[in-house]
Amino acid sequence: MSVEERPPAFVCNVQLNVEPCERPRQPPGCPTPIDSRSTESEQQQSEECCVEVENVTVKFRLSESDIVAQVYPNCMTLAEVKQDIARKFEVEPEMLVLLQDGSVLCDSLPINSTALDDFGIHEFQLELNSNANASQTSLPKLDLEVYFDKHRLADFITVHISGEDTQDGQPKNVVVEIENAAIVKPFLCGYRDKVSGKEYLDAFTQTGPYFDKIKYRKYKSRDTQTWEPKEKILNTAHEQSVQCHLDGINIMYVSAANDFTIVPGKYQTFAQKERAERKLEKILLIQRNWRRWILWKYIHKRAAEYRRLVQNREQEDERYEKCVEQRVERHRVVKQFPRSKDDFDLLFAEVARWKKAELKRITANYEGPARIAEVNILLDKEIQLLNGVERQRNLVYKSMEEFRNDQLLKEMGKPIEWIGYKDSKIHMDLLSTQRVRFLTEIYKDMRKPRKRDDRLEFIRQVMAVLTEETCYPNFPELFDLFDREKNLLLYAKSSDVEILRKRQSILFFDLIKFQKDKPKKRTPSRMCIVCKKVKTFAEFAIRTRQSHVDTCKHCYYLKLTATENTVYQSILRCIHRDERKRKCATSFAFVMQPDDVRHIIDKIWHGHSALSKSENLSELRLPRWIKSDDWAPWNCICLTERETRDHYKIDDIDKVYDPKFILHISNLHMLARSLFHTLAAVAIEFQETGQWWKVGMNKQRSSQLDAV
Repeated sequence: MSVEERPPAFVCNVQLNVEPCERPRQPPGCPTPIDSRSTESEQQQSEECCVEVENVTVKFRLSESDIVAQVYPNCMTLAEVKQDIARKFEVEPEMLVLLQDGSVLCDSLPINSTALDDFGIHEFQLELNSNANASQTSLPKLDLEVYFDKHRLADFITVHISGEDTQDGQPKNVVVEIENAAIVKPFLCGYRDKVSGKEYLDAFTQTGPYFDKIKYRKYKSRDTQTWEPKEKILNTAHEQSVQCHLDGINIMYVSAANDFTIVPGKYQTFAQKERAERKLEKILLIQRNWRRWILWKYIHKRAAEYRRLVQNREQEDERYEKCVEQRVERHRVVKQFPRSKDDFDLLFAEVARWKKAELKRITANYEGPARIAEVNILLDKEIQLLNGVERQRNLVYKSMEEFRNDQLLKEMGKPIEWIGYKDSKIHMDLLSTQRVRFLTEIYKDMRKPRKRDDRLEFIRQVMAVLTEETCYPNFPELFDLFDREKNLLLYAKSSDVEILRKRQSILFFDLIKFQKDKPKKRTPSRMCIVCKKVKTFAEFAIRTRQSHVDTCKHCYYLKLTATENTVYQSILRCIHRDERKRKCATSFAFVMQPDDVRHIIDKIWHGHSALSKSENLSELRLPRWIKSDDWAPWNCICLTERETRDHYKIDDIDKVYDPKFILHISNLHMLARSLFHTLAAVAIEFQETGQWWKVGMNKQRSSQLDAV
């Protein structure tokens, strides 16, 4: 091939992305390129010979330990090689010097003109030009970090195989392609420098790709191309007994009864087998994490429920303590300023407890005459305390009498109300109610203090009104009292008319209550067997244990010791509230009286809790014994308020309470059933006849037909 027929030199620059204009020119003093692999005769005829263009491996030795390798076409000149390697080290090409065997190589020499080793690799020593470095302000260097950081490695290398390792005995050069099998590493954590723009990672990973994600690409390697033949002995096609000669005389027969046949299944490659094993591992991993998540959810749910229960318990305790404080404060105020009958009963109960404690002290410390003297002193103190309480009660009763009279007149002056069509409230104002309101205004003006002249004018108006009430039985006396007061105010200079005015107020109040045309109705009455007085049924005590009405309220409470009736009323209210929450309108709790609750606690449960034996009445309650049954005297238990909350949380009583305790409660229930046997009979009657709907009926929906 002639020089004109040779391929252009820039063909070798295509793989290096070097423009033809940037290709270095050959200096005029450089010798003609020489092929080191040819003889002297071939060197003389180099212009007429044909050189095959191929890629060769070039090694650059920076130091004894630092070596880099690149692949270039054998027709490339050293100037082009220097330009390429200078770009990768980020230095100027003029600063690089290529040496081989200690001598500097010319830039115009092609690679095939340099010496190569036994493996066909061209090795050069790469150095910096010292003269060029002297002119620079900062000395550059050949940094391998710059080389490997910004420039990738060669895509293929040339491997020389000697004739000893080949089949035909001829040496060969094999071009090996290097595939970049790197994967994208996961970004764990890091930060970016704002000034330089570099990223710094806090951690890194060397995890390779998953096995099942590696696709088959027809790789050829020594392991896959090696086949080692092996011999294998197979059994006969049919089963039969065989003879084994031991020593030529003795023969051993081997039976085929215990033989078994192995049938091959579906063929499975190693990759499929490993994938199946990894599939089982993944299934176990998923199941383990799923169970862990379920357990985590269960623990969090139970923890939230536990916190909610603790919070509810704390709120209940706070509410209970607040109620106790309010009750103590209310009792303290009631003891200082009693107003109602229950308040004075509380004071009488305090005196009774004080007397009981003093008697216990006297019995423990004194005997004989000293004990009698102390008891007499205690009796005197008790009399003084009871007299003081009674005086206070009389004062409160007198002070409350005027208030009660005003409330009575207010109720008498109200129009009649009832629920009509479509639940509309109807008011009917009668002449009698209008008369009561008119006379009530006069009655209020009578009690106001007035001057002498205003009082005389007011008396004249009242006497004019009284002339229309001549049917009143005490009309003459009332009219005469006003006339006498008028004469005293006219003719006497000083006179005390307070007594007259009190009598006038009493008679005028009776006048307001007097009804002109109202027929007399015989009120159902009965004689008390204790005081022998005839009284209405409203003045008799009502108890569910009685069979007939015989004792009035006054005589009945005289037989009882003074107690805190408010405590038993609060216990009864708690029973009512619990039964309403359970929507049980047929419970006996709505027909029980505070005295019945007192009898249950004192006579059946002996005034203390069945569990803790606590005797604090303010904390005792009567909850249901069996939650599914209605409340009754024979279906209750005496417990404290805290024990009541815990008792209602029990589902099965037999599993929680001791059998002896359950037997004890059953005996007390039998006693309660015998004491309230009349109530039990009433229960059978009302449950069989279906009359329980009348219990707790709304009074507002019942019309006052007698008043129409």
